[in-house]
Amino acid sequence: MKKFRTRKKRKILKIILFIIIVFFSYYLTNNYLISFKNINPQKYIKSLLNNGFNNQIIRNETSNSNSINPISLFNYNLSLKTNVKEIEKQTVEYIEKVNNSMNDPVVYIYNTHESEEYKLDYKYEYSIIPNVKLASYVLQEKLGNLGVNSIVETSSIKEILNQNNWIYKNSYKASRILLEKNYQETKSLEYFIDIHRDSSTYEKTIIEYNGLKYARILFVIGLEHNNYQYNLDLASKLNAMLDNKIPGISRGISKKEGLGVNGIYNQDFSNNCILIEIGGIENNIYEVSNTINIFGEVLASYIKK
Repeated sequence: MKKFRTRKKRKILKIILFIIIVFFSYYLTNNYLISFKNINPQKYIKSLLNNGFNNQIIRNETSNSNSINPISLFNYNLSLKTNVKEIEKQTVEYIEKVNNSMNDPVVYIYNTHESEEYKLDYKYEYSIIPNVKLASYVLQEKLGNLGVNSIVETSSIKEILNQNNWIYKNSYKASRILLEKNYQETKSLEYFIDIHRDSSTYEKTIIEYNGLKYARILFVIGLEHNNYQYNLDLASKLNAMLDNKIPGISRGISKKEGLGVNGIYNQDFSNNCILIEIGGIENNIYEVSNTINIFGEVLASYIKK
């Protein structure tokens, strides 16, 4: 009986010791991972730039010499203790400076559903969020490199919704306010591009061409307004130009009307309104930026002609 009690005590002690080891292992591991939050973003971004975007990030893929580096958009001073909100704030300030430096911009880029995100890469977890807003900044840089000036909307759709006590489905009402405001302030604007992200599966939103992966584009046209044909014609031309460059990069044109859909998408605002869904929830920002590289070339070519 005494031996049995001794064994039982040993067994209990072993269990307690095991629990203590597991607890401390978790504690140390968790603290180690959390410490990554305090990585100096400036040093990290600088290392990415020094090593080259395609070499550092996109592995086992052939890069295009003209491809866009999303990281380069954020090559400004960030302090050691910079957090996500501070990075977002500085990003807005940076883009506003870019917007203000543009002479006679012809393209207005915005995101009615600004919270739509792409697949999160661990490198971005505590710094730059890969979402449709970042896609807009990448397109702005691409167009600028091709001699087409553009501005990106930096105001928050969410704030406008909150200020007016509107629910999420009123997002297009919110972005309409920004559309009209920007056009009043900048009469040179001719093209209005609303960038979204689709919710389709990866199989539907990815294509590989010459060893490089691209997030596929879908054009969305609302049919419930009088001048939809102009927007449809524009989408059809861009769609054909895209597929001429990379067959299958576009998923075509989705025409929307009837119950359960918006049907307008603010496209009654101008004959040159474009709503595109680039990629889906499983695409990463690199696949998206590869596509924007092609879309930017097509759009710039169309505008110049």
